[in-house]
Amino acid sequence: MLLALVLGTAGTVCAQNETVQYGKENLERDYCDGYNISIVLKDVPDHYMLYLWGYYCGNWGVVDSTEVKNGKACFRKNSSAKTKNEISEKFPKGFYDIFGDGLFPFQIIINQQNSFDVEVDIHNPNQFTNHSFRKSDENQLRKTVALAWNEQQDAFEGAKAAAELTSAMPQSFLGQYYLLEDEILKTAQSDDPAVYFAIGSASPSEFHHVLSLVDFTDARLCHTSSLLFPFIKDYLTSDNRESVAEIITEVDTILTRAARGGRYQCGMYAQWLYGIFDKTGDPYYEPVMLHIYDTYDRGWIPEDQERRIKRQTDRIRKLAPGAQIPELTAYDIDGKQHSTNEIQTKYTILWFWDPDCDHCQEMTPILHDLYQKRADELDFEVFAVEVNDDYPRWKAFSEMNNLSDWINLSTSMGETSVDYIEYFDIVTTPVILLIDNEKNHAIIARQLTLDAIVRAMER
Repeated sequence: MLLALVLGTAGTVCAQNETVQYGKENLERDYCDGYNISIVLKDVPDHYMLYLWGYYCGNWGVVDSTEVKNGKACFRKNSSAKTKNEISEKFPKGFYDIFGDGLFPFQIIINQQNSFDVEVDIHNPNQFTNHSFRKSDENQLRKTVALAWNEQQDAFEGAKAAAELTSAMPQSFLGQYYLLEDEILKTAQSDDPAVYFAIGSASPSEFHHVLSLVDFTDARLCHTSSLLFPFIKDYLTSDNRESVAEIITEVDTILTRAARGGRYQCGMYAQWLYGIFDKTGDPYYEPVMLHIYDTYDRGWIPEDQERRIKRQTDRIRKLAPGAQIPELTAYDIDGKQHSTNEIQTKYTILWFWDPDCDHCQEMTPILHDLYQKRADELDFEVFAVEVNDDYPRWKAFSEMNNLSDWINLSTSMGETSVDYIEYFDIVTTPVILLIDNEKNHAIIARQLTLDAIVRAMER
């Protein structure tokens, strides 16, 4: 189970960066010894399965399951911790969903209370009206807020109404939660009627304002379905981020604040943030991933992902801006060997391509046109290597597009100095890198557009 996996590794997460100082986990506020949830369901047959879903920084997974017997289902978990501070055996507080086949999911807040008796009518679509909680529990207020939200015309008004209902308790978990939701939605409103919900459009000032309201030391927030997580994700991966350095600064802000609450919180946010950039598949974010991996201890990495992430970060480090490439060699159509060390221009464009690739067929002539028009002006050479060993198609395409005036090579012509596919992690083609020959063949950038490469050489 996802939460069990995270809890199992929580004790090993620590920071390598000396600027990150860990605080002490607030166990009483953020964790409990388990839960006892009894649910009465009307007209539900025995063996009907119910599931308890938990959240993990915007992701979710099944925490527990049970089946109905005699119209009742029970979720129970008791801690086996031998000491009060054994966090790996504690259960995190937060929002949890209960659902079954044909049952509209409803939420349970495990916070002030962790023992509940709930009655649910599976045939009634408005589930909130049929939840029975103790009057003193936050779930009662949550039910009231949800009904008030549903009466509003849109999400913006709903969030405003929820914030007003809980404004009298600003220091409570629910009060902070609804204030945060309201502030995030304020950044999403647009004058464009076609844009209903665009949280990624937040300005830097709006982003920092929202972050100032977040208690990243509160583990309960990590286990709650919140707009905070898509808000951060969309902002950090939006096109208006000026530089990788800016993104790294924002990431460190989040992780250093989370670390003050304890290893568990920092580890959860580190894993979540790494995953955000990993899933984009965009090399632009690789320095951010490498920074998270190098700066914070690897205890946040799930055991089944350790080898993959180790290989991934080794490859990123090898191809990161500033890394020096080894001497590259390959053979041209006449069997003559060429080396990158022989190139005398200021820059080299490495172009790994495949004549069977549609995108390569489109982009290679465009790059060649740029080469013919501006190679002397921008002082660059192209080291083009066909990596599919398809000699007939490479030869035919090269002749058709007159590629003989640049360094036009193929792996089909003889043994190369390195395995290009493995070394440069070529999964799809084309792959392009800009190399600074004056800095001992250091990588300037990878997978940039041709326009971006031209701008880099013009600086």
